[in-house]
Amino acid sequence: MEIKRGMPLTGIVTAKKCPSCGHHEVGFTTKDGTFHPLSPGTRIQIMEDHVPPEPGSVELDPAPQKFPQASEPEPEYRPWVPGPVKGDRLLRLKYGVMVKEGLNPDQMSGEMFEAAYMEKLHGLIEREIYTPVAVILDRFFVAPHIASGNPKEIAFNMWQELEEIRKPVELVTAWLDDPNQEHLFNLIRPKPRGDPADKPVSDEEMKEELEQLTLEGFLELL
Repeated sequence: MEIKRGMPLTGIVTAKKCPSCGHHEVGFTTKDGTFHPLSPGTRIQIMEDHVPPEPGSVELDPAPQKFPQASEPEPEYRPWVPGPVKGDRLLRLKYGVMVKEGLNPDQMSGEMFEAAYMEKLHGLIEREIYTPVAVILDRFFVAPHIASGNPKEIAFNMWQELEEIRKPVELVTAWLDDPNQEHLFNLIRPKPRGDPADKPVSDEEMKEELEQLTLEGFLELL
């Protein structure tokens, strides 16, 4: 159904699978059952889902007012990457993850890195709004079927089915357990050459690099 300019539509936010690729689309469904996909640039109108009382009826007071509770502060995060690759931009993007502030770098374990890596993958999928994830996975792995479910489910599917996704965790875990020359060599090869951005960076600069990383850019590194 075409949305005419100047004609407001109201509905309920819903999600459905695209019949072509199976990717979940987010949109809103109007009272007549028509689904309108939301995409960048779409103008929307948000209204309270409230039915006015009938004449002569008494409207009950909604849930009693509660005083706002002091919420716990959000934990601070900082980037972490194996020390030997911190000066290489592409390896920073490949292995870099966000961890809670205050973590001693010497305390990083394979299990902790795996958890942070999965959060990174989940975040990359969640931020991908312009290209369907199924299209991206078909381009790199010929596996569009993996892009089923919400971002966390897709990340889990990728972890389960794609060896390339698990490989960085395996390499970092081996190096953390035993930082010998062989494990270091496996961690940095194949090492890209001639990248003008290779230089030591601050945590803030590395955090910005990771925030600008896209799912496609990450998969290219693998």
